[in-house]
Amino acid sequence: MKCLQTVVSFVLLALVLHTASAEVVSFQKCPDKSTEKCTIHEVSYRPCPEAAEGNPCLVYRGTNVSITFDFTPNFNANELTADVSWTRPLYDLPYVDMDTTACKHTNCPVVSGNRQTYTYAMPIKKGYFLQDYDIKWKLASENGDACCFIIKIKIVKKKRRT
Repeated sequence: MKCLQTVVSFVLLALVLHTASAEVVSFQKCPDKSTEKCTIHEVSYRPCPEAAEGNPCLVYRGTNVSITFDFTPNFNANELTADVSWTRPLYDLPYVDMDTTACKHTNCPVVSGNRQTYTYAMPIKKGYFLQDYDIKWKLASENGDACCFIIKIKIVKKKRRT
């Protein structure tokens, strides 16, 4: 019994630390009809202190960011493919260097109605243009069913120490 209490304490501590270190950000649903079979509950981005004011996350070139989101698929799938892109009204540009094997970052197989979490560490390369971006995150099944949302970020220069 004491061992179980210790395990539960560690899990609760990990959840508290995770919640404290990542900021919940605003997101919008993707317009694609194939994504209607999934509920996105919450999206957290780290670091993003700007989220408290509802502003896009400031992302520094040459750093890594972490995204975590909770979702409930209304479909079954053995595998999921991750697709991240810089999205514009007329086109999407794929995010290069993306690990597209989503099952490395969430549990598979996916079971309809089971809430789960996806976590990914994303490098922001020094060569990226300094500007605002709409980022589309999509997890798709082998049958074309998907979970998808869009968040806003702003890539900025890393501050120099004085």
